Amino acid sequence: MPPSSLLPTRLPAFRLLVLGIVLGLVVLILGPAQSQAAATSESRSAESASSAAASTTAASTTSAPAGTGSAGEDSDASRPPDGKTIVYGIPGLTINDIDPKRTPNLYELFSNGSAANLNVRTIGSATCPGSGWLSMGAGARAQAGPPTDPELEDNRATCPALTAPSTSDETVEKALDDAEEAAQSGADATSSSDEDLAGQAARGTTTATIDDFEAIKEPNVDSGYSVDYGMLARLVREQGKTAPQGTDASGAASQLEPCVAAEGPGAAYAVADENGIVANYTDDAAATNCRLDLVDLGSIGSSAWLYDPIPNYSYTVPASFDREERVAEADERLGDKLEEARDSAEPGSAEPTIIVAGLGDSSGLPQLRAFIASGPGYEPGGLSSPSTRTPGLLQITDIAPGILDQFGIASANGISFDVTPTEDEPQERIDDLVSEAQKATSIYQHLSTFSLLLDIIFYVLFILCGVLLARNLLGRRGGATIAPTVHRFLAWGSLAAATLPMSAFLAGLFPWARLPHPGFGLSISIAVSAALLFCVSVLPPWGRTWRGRVAALSLLSFLILSADLITGSHLQGNSLLGYNPIVGGRYYGLGNQGAAIFIVSLFIFLGIAISWLRARGHRRLVFLLPLALGLFAVFVSGNPSWGAKFGGTIATLAGLLVLLALVSRIRLSLFRLVLIGLASLAVLLGIAFLDWLREPGARSHFGNFFDQIVTGEALQVIGRKLGANLHIIAINPALAIVTPLAIIAVLFFLRYLLHFPSITSATRTGRLANKWRGRLPQVFEDQDLHFGFLAAVTGMAVGLVITDSGIAVPSTGAMVLLPYLLALSAEHAQEKVADAKASRGNGTGSARTILMSAEGPSAAEDSSAAEDSSEPGTDRA
Repeated sequence: MPPSSLLPTRLPAFRLLVLGIVLGLVVLILGPAQSQAAATSESRSAESASSAAASTTAASTTSAPAGTGSAGEDSDASRPPDGKTIVYGIPGLTINDIDPKRTPNLYELFSNGSAANLNVRTIGSATCPGSGWLSMGAGARAQAGPPTDPELEDNRATCPALTAPSTSDETVEKALDDAEEAAQSGADATSSSDEDLAGQAARGTTTATIDDFEAIKEPNVDSGYSVDYGMLARLVREQGKTAPQGTDASGAASQLEPCVAAEGPGAAYAVADENGIVANYTDDAAATNCRLDLVDLGSIGSSAWLYDPIPNYSYTVPASFDREERVAEADERLGDKLEEARDSAEPGSAEPTIIVAGLGDSSGLPQLRAFIASGPGYEPGGLSSPSTRTPGLLQITDIAPGILDQFGIASANGISFDVTPTEDEPQERIDDLVSEAQKATSIYQHLSTFSLLLDIIFYVLFILCGVLLARNLLGRRGGATIAPTVHRFLAWGSLAAATLPMSAFLAGLFPWARLPHPGFGLSISIAVSAALLFCVSVLPPWGRTWRGRVAALSLLSFLILSADLITGSHLQGNSLLGYNPIVGGRYYGLGNQGAAIFIVSLFIFLGIAISWLRARGHRRLVFLLPLALGLFAVFVSGNPSWGAKFGGTIATLAGLLVLLALVSRIRLSLFRLVLIGLASLAVLLGIAFLDWLREPGARSHFGNFFDQIVTGEALQVIGRKLGANLHIIAINPALAIVTPLAIIAVLFFLRYLLHFPSITSATRTGRLANKWRGRLPQVFEDQDLHFGFLAAVTGMAVGLVITDSGIAVPSTGAMVLLPYLLALSAEHAQEKVADAKASRGNGTGSARTILMSAEGPSAAEDSSAAEDSSEPGTDRA
């Protein structure tokens, strides 16, 4: 199309357009950026303030008679004793283990309290009990190790034995002396308080130390995670004296001591500071006067998972392991401990808060574990947190800040437990949570199989392109006759393959996890979803052409992903191409592979739509459609309450700016591409800064990333993410090589290289590309289609560099982009053949001309550079 037919666009106008995009994006995203967590936090704050006001009013009107002293003193004298908070850790426990007959104590707690599935992921794929306890006490992912048996160090199906704390005076004194020396040398600034801890042990407890705690901490040194050992115990000790406003202890010091009593080796791991010193270790936490008790009830494990157990302790695994029997034993121990807690409670004291958590895995297969909270404030229902934003789901790092929030103590991440009451029967609640846990387990087990299936399909498509489009094969088979059939065959197969990635998300609409065989149900759900997508894409009127089919499938994919993000990203979670709560890398928003499909589908559709609008003379819509739809995509991806995808939003915005520049006929130099990248990054950093200004518990990934920049952890996090990319390449090379294979297929098999005027058939590169009969040069005679392709490639390239585990972005995007291009090539080849047949029917041309018009020169004709360069099928953009 001649330049005169375009809207007159100059560089200054484009700069104003870019500025408008930037400013509009900031306003749009930050307008409704308040997340559900933030709203909940504000609601809880308002309720707390109202409750505090009511409590203050009550205290002022119902205190002791006048002249007998201050109201606060009388309130202290008359107020009933506080209730304890007791955490019972049972690594390996799942919601599915809860049964009214086999585990009556757990069932009663579940019936009367709130529950959730618990992600226990720390650093490794599976979490040993020691790692679970260590992470819970630190409020951060941590790993306890290493294995003590040299023969089992390389066996990932084993766990190190927990080291029982030593309470001997000599051992404790030596540990305190070592801590003091470290403090004096400046190597450990916080160790100076350890000397005081030894003299502050609560009633019924003693100071203990964990031998060789440095070896236990060793796996965390270069892990990329910052671990604040014993954070929960330290904050309770430092800030737990004053009870939170609005509680029974309002306006007075708590009657319970601000300490954390640890019973059992696992609990000692949670309480120990960075020197391995346990301030309040005991054999009977219920008999202490501490505000918070941590009790290790042992693990539901197998002899293949837990080895060298502690003699005569609950971690001892019988030779003939029976899981149901072990669960029943754990429930019996829990019942005994609950009875002890009731007997030890002071007369008239408030009801205790009981928490039971499956703090770790019980085998090499990681799963979601159980979390139950019963007592004041925990009515029957589900639990969630701002970190997951998923009903009925918590992660192990939420436990410590959630308990601190219950005590009215601020934590670094501001996490709190959100209770969602329900009228459902206990068994119905159990079934719902078990279904979600089963879904997560099935996805985890079948993820590698599905990923390998997609890889194999892509490899087959790659090989078919290389073989069937080879000139030697087509030249022998009749060129103009068989080539359109080959293109149509590849196109139909490609269109079917392009539906598979999206079908992995749509499968979440089916209740396949409740079937007797969830894996089979998942396969059927994916197949049905792919069939539905395929049928919609071929419906008339758009299904009459290949452009229409590709446009329909790409637009449908984009709209489904957008709608899912707006409504809570339910399809992204527990998806084979989304994120899995067992892995715990992300719990809400847009995942890497979803972002790849999102970006490719958006820009391929825009390329087709712009071409359609320009051909019909809608000159304003040529600019307004990509601007409106592109900003909508950036808004959906970048809104902290929806997509919350930092790298994906930059990639989408960069692709959009490139598309707008190309549509405006502005030449993109390297300098301007760098400016586009910097502008995209600046916008996202501004959004991250404003998100960071909110309360820690209400922040999304944007605000958390900016906080890491402020605290100096950004480089450490970036290094960890680069390591994750290398790890993906190492463990899944089949996915990593998809991108280079796609580049080869597009450049050579589809002859994209011949689109550029500098590469002619006379050049070595041109002769190499001419060994195949791909039709991309002819497809990209429509420059708007080419612009959409370039925008999609830009988005994938930026996603590769800037997103977490970014290698998945171009690899997944290529699995959709290459099929789209093959389908578009089929339509163009069909049109060329029609022209050739019409020419033959009119008696014009020859068989050689028809062959050249349909498919370009044959292998024999390649010997003449002059003939190749004059071929009508070789286009120049």
